[in-house]
Order: sequence, then structure tokens, then C-alpha cells
Amino acid sequence: MSVLDEVRERSLFDPQNKRLVLYIAVGLVGAAINQAVTVGSFKLGVPYLIAGVLGRVLSTLSNYVMNDSVTWRGRGAAGFGQWCWRGVKYVATRLVGIGIGTVALVVFYDFLGIPFFWANLLSMGVGLLWGFGASEKWVWSTEDSSWSLDSVKQYFGEDKRE
Repeated sequence: MSVLDEVRERSLFDPQNKRLVLYIAVGLVGAAINQAVTVGSFKLGVPYLIAGVLGRVLSTLSNYVMNDSVTWRGRGAAGFGQWCWRGVKYVATRLVGIGIGTVALVVFYDFLGIPFFWANLLSMGVGLLWGFGASEKWVWSTEDSSWSLDSVKQYFGEDKRE
């Protein structure tokens, strides 16, 4: 069953659907940050690919902070180390998304001739549901997940340096 099928089967008031709505709201704020940085940099003479990557990186970092404190509030384990670990997982999923979005930007702008403003917006929308699924299933997974910080530490063993 896909993430879309699961969303369709739940009521709007189901916690996962509420998270999807919050995720989209955070994404809209991130899109505004991305657009401002990307288009602003481009207008200042920064090559469009560099401007696009810069906008995506800054919006990714801001989106992580907003998603962790709003969308998945209370879902991850407490502590700075756990927060950083979720951040590492979030950035890892978004690096794939940045790659997909950058390729989409090139296709929309260079190959399809869509104006840059719209090409950038379309390229951001390409990975929306994938990003939500990765966040739900991996980044903010439960503490007993095989990708929790404690399980990764156990896998690699304790630090033996003294």
C-alpha cells in the first residue's frame, strides 16, 4: 500500500493526515524561502544552478527545524544528540530530493523552456510526497526503529578510545 493510499483511507483528523497538512504548510514556508534565495541570487548574477542549490539547502535546514518542532513535535527522542541524528537523517533524505529537484529544474528551465520562476516552483513540487514518506517512515520513526541513534551506536560498538 502506498503512502497516498494510506492517506486516502484515513479521515482528515487522523494524526498522520494532520502531519501531512502541517508538512505541506512547512513546505510552503520553505518554498517561500527557497524562491526568495534562489530567484534573488539569480537576479544578483549567481548562476542559476548554484542559486537553485543554495535556495534548496537553506530551505531544507529551515524546514527541518520547523518540521521537528511542529509537524512531528514530540515524536522523536529527546536530547541534543537525538535532534542532531534526526537532522542527519532528514538532510540525507533531502539530498536525494535536492538532486531530483535540481534535475527537474534543468529539465523545466533548459529543456522545456518554462520561465525560471515557475520552473523552480515546479521542481520543488516534484518530491513532496516522497519527502513526507521518508520523514514519516525514517526520520521521525519510533525509538525502536533499526535506524535510531542507539541502534546505530550498538551496531558500530561503543567508542573504545580513551
